[in-house]
Amino acid sequence: MGHKLLLGLFLLKNGIVRIGEVRRVMMPVGFSSTLFLDLSLERIVEKSAEYGYSSIEIWADVPQKWSGDFEEKEQQKLADTLDSFGFQSSIHAPIWDINIASHITNFRRESVNQVKWSMDLARKLGSRLITLHPGHMPPYPFIPSLREKGKRNFLESLHILVDYSLETGVLIGLENIPINISYCFTLEDLLEYVTNFENVNVTLDIAHAYIVSKYLELQDPTRSAIPPENRIAETIKKLGKRLINIHLHDNDGTFDAHKIPGEGKINFKPVMDVLKKTNYNGLITLEVWGSKDPEMAALEAKKAMENLLKI
Repeated sequence: MGHKLLLGLFLLKNGIVRIGEVRRVMMPVGFSSTLFLDLSLERIVEKSAEYGYSSIEIWADVPQKWSGDFEEKEQQKLADTLDSFGFQSSIHAPIWDINIASHITNFRRESVNQVKWSMDLARKLGSRLITLHPGHMPPYPFIPSLREKGKRNFLESLHILVDYSLETGVLIGLENIPINISYCFTLEDLLEYVTNFENVNVTLDIAHAYIVSKYLELQDPTRSAIPPENRIAETIKKLGKRLINIHLHDNDGTFDAHKIPGEGKINFKPVMDVLKKTNYNGLITLEVWGSKDPEMAALEAKKAMENLLKI
């Protein structure tokens, strides 16, 4: 009996029909494979199907699978598993030990090569996109020339990766990062790159944007007149079809805690409202990490997502 039939029987047997609500609004919902660090990627896919998810984000870096530690036969086995469940998938490009804005030329080139490897992996697995962290500058933001040179390096790397995206057919979703030495720190940064790069798309991390907005309110209290969630919703409108993936998790505005939605302070209603109004049909990835009970976290995150889709 095939995996797709088994999945259908599992959902019927257990009365899990709410996932149909997710599919009707055309938002494939999944979680990051980093939720289960002690399981094989194939087993994580099987579990996510059991829980009623319809997509998954594969973490292409330590501590799971990375370049030099992911043999062809293992990649094929994962590709077959994904296909058997009819899953949509995405790849999170490597983030540790790389910097595509590095001032060291050879290190920057190798960083770009590592991202290219993740794009090759995406193509082999049938994944439509990668999530890309931007480059970052040395921690001296008070030296403008250093920041400007690093940004030029980042843009040069991004041009190379955009060309490779066109070659491979794998989309790039540039992610906003809540670290002020990042070259994609604010929502305005995201909009800038989308405006200037025709083939750059966006993985919008709602929780990251919330943290940055709260941080900017401390610098300029007048910003508090507009709730962070409303600013995020307006950005979603402006991004339009360039928004292809959403990272969803929660926090209290001070720390990137990667909690289940509802466990922090983010009001997700403005975000969900605009996603429905704009007929968003990209991925939603519940990027929930670090739970002592990952199985319970997967189930609770799914319930939280179902509740968000109702509001």
